[in-house]
Formats: sequence, structure tokens, C-alpha cells
Amino acid sequence: MIVERIEYVVNTTTRFVVDLWVRHWPLLLLILCAVLDFLGADDIISRLVFAASFVGTVACLKAFHLERCFWIYGLAFMGLPFVAFDPVNMHEIQKSLHLEALDYNIIWRLTEAVQWTGVIIALSVGLYFLRFRHRVSPLVLIKIPLTIFFI
Repeated sequence: MIVERIEYVVNTTTRFVVDLWVRHWPLLLLILCAVLDFLGADDIISRLVFAASFVGTVACLKAFHLERCFWIYGLAFMGLPFVAFDPVNMHEIQKSLHLEALDYNIIWRLTEAVQWTGVIIALSVGLYFLRFRHRVSPLVLIKIPLTIFFI
């Protein structure tokens, strides 16, 4: 009797963990990255930016049903080598926007997000009008760039 109960608990727990991983693996990986970034941040403003980014990412992915779309994650990470700034340009951006009080890392992340979102908007509009106008709703032109911005 006790052995059967133990087997039942083990089986249901294992089934729950596997089901959770299979259904929500991208969000679990995002949680891991967010926690590591959050713990690696030194000041409160950096932590707020990381928390806002994580909440915005999860909200967009869930609201637009894109959490299991591989291409969204591919688009987000494909932009890393294309939107690189050197420290001199980042300090000029900081001075011109009067954001000297903010950390260099925050300015870098926000500038990278805005720049890559602009590229994604241009690509999305081009692909929509050239190829996918009859197959996809125009709301995609809002959903994808907004999600990429938060990621």
C-alpha cells in the first residue's frame, strides 16, 4: 500500500515536471537568463530594467501566442553581432541624451533593443508587403517588433 502511494507520487511528479518542461521550455530558459542577469546587476536601476524586460517579454510572448515560435528567439539573438557599439559611441549617446546618471550597460541594452527593433520593423514590413500580405494579419507588424524589443 505504501509502495503504491510512493510510486503514484513519483509518477505524477515526474509527469508534471516533464509536461511543464515540454510546454514551457522557452519561458523557463528566459527565467533562467533573467535571474542570472538580475543577480549579476549591481545597482537598482539595472535590476529594474532587467525585471521590466523580463515581464514585457513574458507578457508579449503569452499575449501574442509566440512562446513556442523558434523564429522569434532566432530573430532576437541574430541581432547581437549586427548592432554592436563601441564604448566611444555609447558615451556620446549617453551625453547627447543626458543620461550620464544611468549605467553604461543599461544604455547599451536599450540602444541595442531600439536599433534591432527598427531593423525588425523594416524587415517585417518588407516581408509582409512583398510576400505574406494575403496569408497573415497586419497585426504581425506590431506583435513581432514589440516582442523583439522586450527580448
